[in-house]
Amino acid sequence: MEPPLTHLQRNAPLEMLPPEIRRQLLSILALAELGALVHASPVFHQQYRLDRRHLLCSSLETTLRSTTIDACAVCRTGSVEFCKTRTRDTVNRSLRAYQDGRSAAQYSIFTEDLTEEEAVGIATFLSCIIKPLLRSYTTWALGNLADASKLSQDREPLSRTEERRLIRALYRFQLCCNLFGRGTHREEWASWQPRSGFKSLEILKIFICMFEPWEVEEIACVYTFAEEKYDQIFRDIRWDGTISRGLELLHYVHFKIRDHSHLVATTQEHISWPTVNFLGNEALGRVAQVRRRQERLSDRDRKQQRRDPLPFEGDSDEPGVNGRITSRPPQAWTWAWRETYSNLYGYYIPDDVRRWAYVMWDAARLERMGAKEILLRQWEAEWGNDDPRAGLGI
Repeated sequence: MEPPLTHLQRNAPLEMLPPEIRRQLLSILALAELGALVHASPVFHQQYRLDRRHLLCSSLETTLRSTTIDACAVCRTGSVEFCKTRTRDTVNRSLRAYQDGRSAAQYSIFTEDLTEEEAVGIATFLSCIIKPLLRSYTTWALGNLADASKLSQDREPLSRTEERRLIRALYRFQLCCNLFGRGTHREEWASWQPRSGFKSLEILKIFICMFEPWEVEEIACVYTFAEEKYDQIFRDIRWDGTISRGLELLHYVHFKIRDHSHLVATTQEHISWPTVNFLGNEALGRVAQVRRRQERLSDRDRKQQRRDPLPFEGDSDEPGVNGRITSRPPQAWTWAWRETYSNLYGYYIPDDVRRWAYVMWDAARLERMGAKEILLRQWEAEWGNDDPRAGLGI
């Protein structure tokens, strides 16, 4: 039997814990909690500085969970060095590493062998770019849903699942920009270097087809948000090439533009001619999807062909096989396709439903806002009584 604790021990502050216990405590905290403790305690701050890389990596994994692999891929492909040397070969290698991580039975951030600088960069990008844009995107999308429903905007905080969908969509949009768009860096060599030469069909096959179709629509929803924001800011000079610069420019023009002269200067510095084969009507367009199916039917195409049942099974984040998070279709996706499998996205989805981020929200929020009636009404306005899958010959 352990001896009873003394009064002093029962009231000992955290700083009096043994160093190995303090380290363990720091290693299980999410990023916001880690920052709060480190800033509040000189003792914990000193210990954090001595083991910064390990503790940051642990905290990022706790915070991002299944999205950690996406954040690491964005970090690696968003570096100046990657942009300078971006070729078909380097893009393909990056995608293979990304897919290997996604397929691994037990992925860990520590297998990435990140430097301390890279870990700091991931934490900074999450805190300074992803989180502010997530809040702005949520307000925009839920405002559009409220307008469509004629109800007050839903103020319920994001669930863990909703936040996960939103964060992974933002990261995957950025990854697509890093690999196939103009990317983050503005130097002349980055703006005008020849692209790595991927055509729309190739982008669809090697990147988009990694994801379940509702996850592709998550990326498309972020693209719609970026397109609308640039359209508001740059008016007639909003181009697909500017969108493909990614989240940092979107964050800058959304939060930092001060006045008209600042807007003009920003426009002159950042406007890009289109990278012809990016997203929008290109990689997510009808032609690319038809050509891919003509080349070879995928397992997902065959599920669509058979109209495999795909009922809504809940919004929880429960681990699947081998402890990995299993991607389940959100409620709105199953409504749209009548609880059967569909491998269509992009061109085949009405733009209006993306404006309220139909694939991002949990069933409870959709029910509160009367979203089923909105989705079916907007879907019928686009397709009538037709099923887009019916005319594909598969």
